[in-house]
Amino acid sequence: MAQENGTPPNTRKRVGLREVAKVAQTSIATVSRVLNNTGYVSEESRRRVLEAVRSLNYQPNLRAKALRQRYSRTIGLIIPNLLNAYYTALADQISLLLNQEGFQLLLSSTRDDLEIERDALLKLIGHDVDGLIWVPTSPDEGLLRHLCSQNIPTVCIVRQVKAAQLDTIVFEDFKGAKAATEELIKSGHRRIGYIGGDVGYSSNYDRWQGFLAAIREAGLPAEECYVRLGTLRSEWGAKAAEELLHLQPPPTAFFVASNAIMPGVIKTLRSHRIKIPEQISLICFDDLDWFSFSQPPISAVATSHTHLAQACVELLLRRIRGEDTHLPRPYFNQISFEIVRRASIAPPSSLKNSHPKRS
Repeated sequence: MAQENGTPPNTRKRVGLREVAKVAQTSIATVSRVLNNTGYVSEESRRRVLEAVRSLNYQPNLRAKALRQRYSRTIGLIIPNLLNAYYTALADQISLLLNQEGFQLLLSSTRDDLEIERDALLKLIGHDVDGLIWVPTSPDEGLLRHLCSQNIPTVCIVRQVKAAQLDTIVFEDFKGAKAATEELIKSGHRRIGYIGGDVGYSSNYDRWQGFLAAIREAGLPAEECYVRLGTLRSEWGAKAAEELLHLQPPPTAFFVASNAIMPGVIKTLRSHRIKIPEQISLICFDDLDWFSFSQPPISAVATSHTHLAQACVELLLRRIRGEDTHLPRPYFNQISFEIVRRASIAPPSSLKNSHPKRS
């Protein structure tokens, strides 16, 4: 209900430069120079202005400043899942790098839902962000056309958008998956179970194809029964591992194509008291901190979220600042990987001709 004087309740009047200048007994121009650290101001005037700022709890109107300067100093980041430790670390590193450059991050999580993704993208465009960093799901052509029409610098990371004229930085998914599979093959494994995500996404598809390429080049049969493709969820990893263990004969090794799947795989193996690597060898695409102190430590394709964050932030800021004269459009780059071999890989046991012993 309105107050008697007609002023709506809970209306907060913002303290402006005029009020600060009045308390500091100086001009608005002097206050502006102090706050923006430009031009000459006497030490006495600076002291009075800063005291007035503190006493009035003055907060700059960043929206108005952005309108005057024609930039918002905000960057939108759209990722699929905050529960995935890799994306959480990536978002944190991107936020840190942007903050060092004077930008703030607006973060949205899509859960790989097309409607949530569309809504998040449109809202970030509506916030007039200076640029976008985006792990795409499966955007339709209309949404991509609208994004391009807004002339907002955009960098797709981790996944590619097919036939879209957008800058893209991804990992060497094909090569990394191929190298991981070759590690298992070099150890003598011939029946390798593959547990991966939805191949509708470029990263999952390329990892699957890298696995198959290694199998074919080794002269091994690419048996579909050893491949499980599903969602990037822990529960999917548990279900897929359970199914593979019931095959006759079962795999002697697992290649898990995402860290998001790994906890479920480990849960299934431990529930059946299957020893790693004596009964099942294990390697994962992505390397998380806990892999190194797991029992046994888990081998991995290590991809640096720090390098990815640095590359995408540098590219985006060059686009925003117009320092991209010599960059191709669209720009495409792949971040390299490292195979980290730990104690989760060993030659297959001669007992692998039968189903692993269960409790």
